[in-house]
Amino acid sequence: MSEFKFLDYDGISLFSNCLVYQNEQKVQVHLLPVIHIGDVKYYTDLLNYIKNRTCIYEKINLASPNIERHKYAKNLDEYFEIASPDIEEFWSQYNKLLKKFYKKFLTRDVKSVCKMVKKEFKNFDTKLRKIYNDCIKSGFGIQNLYPIQLYLCEIMNLDHQIITIDYVDDIVHRTNWIHTDLDFDKITENVDLNELVEEMLEEPSPEILEILLKQIKLLLTNILGMVEFKMTPEISKRRELLANGLIQVLTQQFKEVTKITPNYILEGRNSMIEGQILNLIEDHEEIVVFYGVAHMGAIEKFVLEQGFSLKTQQRFKAFEIEDN
Repeated sequence: MSEFKFLDYDGISLFSNCLVYQNEQKVQVHLLPVIHIGDVKYYTDLLNYIKNRTCIYEKINLASPNIERHKYAKNLDEYFEIASPDIEEFWSQYNKLLKKFYKKFLTRDVKSVCKMVKKEFKNFDTKLRKIYNDCIKSGFGIQNLYPIQLYLCEIMNLDHQIITIDYVDDIVHRTNWIHTDLDFDKITENVDLNELVEEMLEEPSPEILEILLKQIKLLLTNILGMVEFKMTPEISKRRELLANGLIQVLTQQFKEVTKITPNYILEGRNSMIEGQILNLIEDHEEIVVFYGVAHMGAIEKFVLEQGFSLKTQQRFKAFEIEDN
């Protein structure tokens, strides 16, 4: 992957690009990528672009109903306050199994990342240390990416998509918005979660073990990245680091990222989007795919395979490097 059309960085601002594709029947598919960390105006502009168009959107639900509210904490402090009791409860129930799992099943490369994280531990501030400890205590669940993103928002004076866009009282009631994402409740509808957790931690199948190891490595790698951001004192330099990092990851290093990302996070969700596009193009003239920017390369490839071609594009400023 040598070219990525969905992001632009000019040294002053980071932009995401909406690419519009059209087929012979004049049906249009708008690939509207979103960066999860940006200015409030950025998210307002994206919503204004969607307007009344039929919109396929993500809101990954990997939490059970009693902790769903964690995802909508307004800041990192509030997240810790809400999430801590459940994390401690999980830890008290499974701490022996978790310790046994880490000792028995962590591969050499994951242990290497763990060692690097511990080496950098002296550079962690209180909040990053809390995120790291919660990752350990909650079994490195993928939901721990959310506080990592909130930490980034905090140290860069930016906002988060989930907080800025009201998915609870607004989006969910818009009839033109179609939720197309993973849902923990449906996946585990007839599953005993206590038995599932014990089975995963005691003797996981090779498939489950691969997923868990990728989750652990992904989160540890993100935490290491946060140390680098925190060691960069100026907010403008942090934003510059983020902008350059996103461009680099989605062009030069994307294959490396997929190696440490569980398949369900990228490929699995891409398949859901593709199926939804096929369902909708029969009866709709315009469809917007409003998803994370990392998904757009694969979705573009799928749209082109369906006979669509690029018609036009529009860019949106995610944030400026200088903090105004």
